[in-house]
Amino acid sequence: MPIFKYTVANSEGKKLSGTVEAPDEKTARTELNNLGFSILILQQTSEMPHIDNNIPKFVFEAIDKNSKLVSGTIPAKDDEEAFKKLTGEYSLTVTAIWPENSTEQQITIARQKWSRKLQTEFQNIEQDIEKTKNKSLEQEKEEAFVKAKIETILAEVNKLIQTFDAEFDLDQKAEINKQINKLLRIKNSTNLKYILQTAEELLLFIENQQKSLKEHGHNEKRLELMLQTKNLLNHLNRESKPGSISEDIVNKIENYEFQHRDNKQVVNFLVRIKNYFQTPPEIIAIKEQIKIYNKQLFDSIKLYFKEPTKEYKEKVKNTILTIWQARKKAKNSLKATIKLRRDRQKAQIGEPKHLILSFIDELNAFTGWLLGFYIIYYFLGIYLSTKEFGLTKIPKGFLIYESQFFKYALGILFLLHATTAIKSNFLRQNAIANLTLPIFFLFGSIIVLLNF
Repeated sequence: MPIFKYTVANSEGKKLSGTVEAPDEKTARTELNNLGFSILILQQTSEMPHIDNNIPKFVFEAIDKNSKLVSGTIPAKDDEEAFKKLTGEYSLTVTAIWPENSTEQQITIARQKWSRKLQTEFQNIEQDIEKTKNKSLEQEKEEAFVKAKIETILAEVNKLIQTFDAEFDLDQKAEINKQINKLLRIKNSTNLKYILQTAEELLLFIENQQKSLKEHGHNEKRLELMLQTKNLLNHLNRESKPGSISEDIVNKIENYEFQHRDNKQVVNFLVRIKNYFQTPPEIIAIKEQIKIYNKQLFDSIKLYFKEPTKEYKEKVKNTILTIWQARKKAKNSLKATIKLRRDRQKAQIGEPKHLILSFIDELNAFTGWLLGFYIIYYFLGIYLSTKEFGLTKIPKGFLIYESQFFKYALGILFLLHATTAIKSNFLRQNAIANLTLPIFFLFGSIIVLLNF
C-alpha cells in the first residue's frame, strides 16, 4: 500500500509530521481530516518510516471522532506518554494500551485498567453533554462566520496584489503568494484558530511592505497600503458575538430552536418573538460599514500625527475628509432605510395594529391636560389661601395641597405622563422600551407611595 508523508497542524496549532498508509491521496487526506488536522503538506513517498529500536512500542485500541475503531502501535517511553500522544496529538479516545509482545494475561489486565479509566472520563463527559449541546449551534455559526471572513480577506488581498503589482518586487510577490496558498489549503479545516492566525500573518506581512514602499519613495502608495491592510485586519478581528440585547435574544431563541425542533408550538411562538427583535440584514450591513469607517477615521488620525512632512499630512487630511463624507452618507442611508422599513410596516400592518400606540398617544395627551389642570388648580388654591381677599372661610375644595390623596395622584400622574411621552416621542418603535418603561413607571409609583 502506498505511503504518504504528511505535515499537519492539530487543533492547538501544533505542527506534526509523520507517514500514513492509504490506497490513494484522497483517502489519506480524508483520514487526516477526520482526525481534526489541518493538512499543510501531503505527498507520496517511497521512503520507509524511520524506526528507533531503542524506544519501546505500545499497542493501542482506540475510537476516532467518527466512532470508528482504530488499533495500531506507537513508540513511547511508557503507556502514559503513549496515551498523551494519542489523545493530545491525534484526538483519539483510548480504550486500552499495553506493551508490544505482552502476554494474554497482561493484555487482559491492561484492558481492565484502561476500561476503568475510560469510565471515569465518560462520567466527566456526560456532565458536559448539556454544555456541548448548547454550544453546537454557536460553533456552526462561528465556523460559517470565520469562513466568510477568510473568503473576503482572500478576495481583498488579490485586489491588493493587483493594485501594488508595479511596486512589489518578485521576492515580495513570491512570499505573499506562498502565504496565500497556505491559507487556501487550510481554509476548509475545522481548526478555526489556526486559520485566523494564518490569515493574520498574511495581512501583517503585507502591511509590513509599506517600509519597502517608503524606501523607494512611493509615499502615496504606502499610505494606501497601510489603510487597506488596517481595514482588513479590523475585519479579520471582528467578533461574531451579539453586540446588543436584541441580538442576544435572537441568538438564544435560535439556540432553543436548534435544540428543540420537535416542540413546534413553542418554537413557532418564539419565532414570532425573534422576528420582532431581529435586525434586518440591510441595516446590519450599514451599521457594520459605519463601524469600519469609524475605525478607519481613528487609524487615519493617528497616521496624521505620525507623518513627518506637511505635504503628506495634507494627503492624510484629505483621506480623513473622504472617509468622513463616506461615513456621513452611510449614516443618512441608515436613517433612510429605517424610515422606509417603518413606512412599509405601517402599510402592511394598517391602522388596527397601531391600536396600542394610538392609545398611548391619547393617554399622553389626556394626562398632559389633566396634569396642567391640577397644577393650575394647586397654585390657585395656594394663592386664595395665602392672600387676604376678605373671605371669612375658604372652600375646602381649594385646600387640595393638604390632601394626601392629591399628593399621591399628582406624583403618579406625572410619572405616567413622562413615561407615555418618552414612548410616544422618542422610543415609538423600540421593542426594549415596551419592557423597560412599564417597569420604570411601576418602580417610580412605588417610590411615590412609600415616600409621601
